[in-house]
Amino acid sequence: GRLPVCSSQVIEEAEVGHSRLVMVAEFDREALLEESGNISSEAIWRTTEIRSLKPNWTSFRDARLIEDRDAQLLIRFQREPLHTQGALMSEDSQAFCLAFLTILKNVNNEESMQYLLTTLDELMKDSRDVAKLFKQMVGSRMDPFSVLTDLMSKPDDLVAARACNVVVHFINAGLVPTENSVRSLMDFVRTETQRDSKHKKFCFLAILSVLQALLRDHERRIVFYEAKGLHMLIPLLKNHNGNTQLIYQVCHCIWLLSYTNEIKPRLADMQIAAILTHILKQVQKEKVVRMILGTFVNLISEGEMVNVLSVCGAHRLLENMKQRTWNDEDINSDMDTLLEKVSLNVETRSNFDDYSKEILSGELEWTPMHRSIAFWDKNVHKFLEKDMTVLKTLLEYIKPGTSVENKTIAIALHDVGEFVRAHPSGKALVTKHGAKPYIMHHLTSHDQSVNKEALLCVQKLMCH
Repeated sequence: GRLPVCSSQVIEEAEVGHSRLVMVAEFDREALLEESGNISSEAIWRTTEIRSLKPNWTSFRDARLIEDRDAQLLIRFQREPLHTQGALMSEDSQAFCLAFLTILKNVNNEESMQYLLTTLDELMKDSRDVAKLFKQMVGSRMDPFSVLTDLMSKPDDLVAARACNVVVHFINAGLVPTENSVRSLMDFVRTETQRDSKHKKFCFLAILSVLQALLRDHERRIVFYEAKGLHMLIPLLKNHNGNTQLIYQVCHCIWLLSYTNEIKPRLADMQIAAILTHILKQVQKEKVVRMILGTFVNLISEGEMVNVLSVCGAHRLLENMKQRTWNDEDINSDMDTLLEKVSLNVETRSNFDDYSKEILSGELEWTPMHRSIAFWDKNVHKFLEKDMTVLKTLLEYIKPGTSVENKTIAIALHDVGEFVRAHPSGKALVTKHGAKPYIMHHLTSHDQSVNKEALLCVQKLMCH
């Protein structure tokens, strides 16, 4: 892969020299707007409204929740406009950071939490220097990661989401959470993403962005994997409900995992490849395409991955994708790399075992084997092996009333026709298994591809 594995350090954009890592771990608000239809940024985040709040800092002092010095600092801070608040913090960074963290930890007041988290999020979004001021607090009794992790569990989605954003800012600024903090953050993300839709969409995506930031570090990727993190990600891809931003963020996590040698063998399997290939067919967003192709490139030399991609129909898919114009250079480069590898594999490894796996998986695609005369002439006798399981499965797919996609029926009809053409007893065997009426039934199909393949199959039955 192109991403250097740097143990115990955050992978920065400059290290990678690759356009796809630019701000990838930042919370993507523009994409969120896109996902949210008519919901505006201000409607979601209420920044102006919350910034105009005037929490009563002295009341918290009077309740002995904070010191007088903290209250005076916060009053002074609140009087400043946003564009000068960062500079004010840097004048006495330790005092301001301690005051903020003390409030966030000790004061269970929604207004004050929303005000401080919103302000910190906005300040850090404009300048990483603000986030770096908190570095001196890491590992102390007021550890910023520990304080923010607790806030991420608050029932107020806005507080939880802003807390997630601030954690991401900390990591992007180079703050390194302690081992305990890493485990707490990962446990939180895993728990929250596996629950039923407790959070609003913007909060759920903010929680996922914390995982994206954490996985930029090699050691944390190992920790995540060993904690069965993939079991969390795969269901999210299966049940994305068309949420492009969710798909992107999960694919970005998998892409990051694909840079770790210890994890690559688990990623290079049929299930993940089939899911990602299916998403490529459905989603045209370049950032999603970029992540999936980048993952495939990282895994292409791993084990049987190139063979797995062939079985999943990647060859035809990539050829179709090449016909489109892509603005992202990484996409074009990765397509060329993958096409070269997969095309060579199709030529050298179109074998019956691969074909059988595809047919028995139920995930039929127009892989090159189906249309290869050489494949059929070489392998047709193998359809009689193992009690003709593969042939019987094809016939089951074309049986009227079977709940399968039209594409599966069309491919199965094509293959039954090829079996009839290539095998001396093909017609007799298909007739013996009562498949003729099945084929005739599909001549009246309203699906064009099914109708076409049924007609060709009938012609082969008549001619052989």
